[in-house]
Amino acid sequence: MTREFDYIIIGGGSAGAVVANRLSEEPGTSVLLLEAGGSDMHPYTRIPAGSALAIASPKFNWMYEIEPDPSRDGRVDIWPAGKVLGGGSSINGMMFVRGNAWDYDLWAQKGATGWDYASVLPYFRKMESYALGSDEWRGGQGPQHVDRTRVPNALTDLWVKAAENIGIPRNDDLNGASQEGVGYCDASQKDGWRHSTAQAYIRGIKGQRANFTLELNAFVQRIIVEDGRAVGVCYSQGGREIEARARKGVVLSAGAIASPKLLLLSGIGPADELTRHGIGMVAESPEVGANLQEHPAVIMSFHVNKPSLGANRNPVSDLLHGMNFIFRGRGPLTTGIGHAQALVKTDDRYAAPNVQLIISPFSYDFDERGPKLYNKPSVGLAVGLARPESRGTVRLKSADPEDKPLINYPLLGEQSEVDQMVAGCRILRKIAHAEPFRDVLVDERLPGAEVESDAELERYVRQFAFPMYHVSCSCRMGSDPASVVDPELRVRGVSGLWVVDASVMPTLPAGNINASAIMIGERGADLIKQQAKTPETV
Repeated sequence: MTREFDYIIIGGGSAGAVVANRLSEEPGTSVLLLEAGGSDMHPYTRIPAGSALAIASPKFNWMYEIEPDPSRDGRVDIWPAGKVLGGGSSINGMMFVRGNAWDYDLWAQKGATGWDYASVLPYFRKMESYALGSDEWRGGQGPQHVDRTRVPNALTDLWVKAAENIGIPRNDDLNGASQEGVGYCDASQKDGWRHSTAQAYIRGIKGQRANFTLELNAFVQRIIVEDGRAVGVCYSQGGREIEARARKGVVLSAGAIASPKLLLLSGIGPADELTRHGIGMVAESPEVGANLQEHPAVIMSFHVNKPSLGANRNPVSDLLHGMNFIFRGRGPLTTGIGHAQALVKTDDRYAAPNVQLIISPFSYDFDERGPKLYNKPSVGLAVGLARPESRGTVRLKSADPEDKPLINYPLLGEQSEVDQMVAGCRILRKIAHAEPFRDVLVDERLPGAEVESDAELERYVRQFAFPMYHVSCSCRMGSDPASVVDPELRVRGVSGLWVVDASVMPTLPAGNINASAIMIGERGADLIKQQAKTPETV
């Protein structure tokens, strides 16, 4: 069975859904979007507080197992990736963080020409409808709705004031003119509901545009390349093997794990890797699957003497919270993972904030089954490292597309990473013991006040650090011949093939990266449209 379209997009996640919407804006351009997961219309993926349940479910999560981490005594992590329309934006903690302007200027310095902050800002504005209103920094007419938390909590307010009192400047919009200081989090929400890219970019066009076709549960096995050009894909769906042909090209938006995997399966990658698995070489590209990056984080937690969101739950309160959510779009069921944050420098030698401090007015216990809400008054705080120095790889276990890839990543591979996180823990303690938060402080739950010296804090960080699920950079873009894609996101060595997702980032921006992935989708779609109007150069 063979079908033909102008463009085929692999992956309907944070970036792929955007590309599908924008390329199908032209009525004469036919677009096929292939998503390996199913629909996002499920309580776990639509109700914000269901995020932990979505992440714990193999129905919505690919659950990639990482190789033992030598930087943490061989620990094995499970990295999530959205197995659902909307991808990570359908299961993540919904924090909407653009990253620091410095990060994008660094991209341009590293050869990603046209990706400096002044160049990407119009795309951040284009995608966004900000509930607090548009200005020169924020958008007001875009598909992606962004709002502040709809469940205010006094503990969050006290923490923000305490951060100000230790000298962290107040910032009323951390996605505005400056990305430094302490302020309240933005979330990818509309009327209290999760607003994923499935809702923002696909719901309004599904069944409405005759030139747009969406196929769910469509698992792409390889990209078809003939005479140096991507001309289609092979995918399986419902037990059938299907071939789809692309007249203008193929867009790979499967994410930082699956995108390099598919390039390798299609013969694009390091020669030794392809040879090892008996895959014929289409184009040698030594950095496919290299340069993998992830933000490490560690949790601190404090008992408090005022109500927190997770404490004292009972059937009556749960019913009231449910009614508040359904009828008003407010209350605890609207909660994202972070309510306020501080982006700060632990040392003046850093050009931009190097740690992200996040407060949640609730906390979790963790076991082999995943997170479980802690049922005593408490707050959870995270120290996230903004710019990791560690690098990892995505490789193949075999040439079988059904096999999950081989992922190696040292989460704390550099001592400087641990040192910065220890410094971040000390800042969190300083905030907790400052007015007015100290008035509600009972004690330090994790790691405990007895964990005091740098050596003890380092042991805690190494034992309990976890990935923030911001996987990226495995198909690096740049102007140099070794980069996987050029600044126009074209795969080197193959025409008619683009990668448009977080894998193309040269380096990680500070903070949560979903907003950045959506921006890449917006700009990537524009680049593809522009290239369609000009003679192709390979």
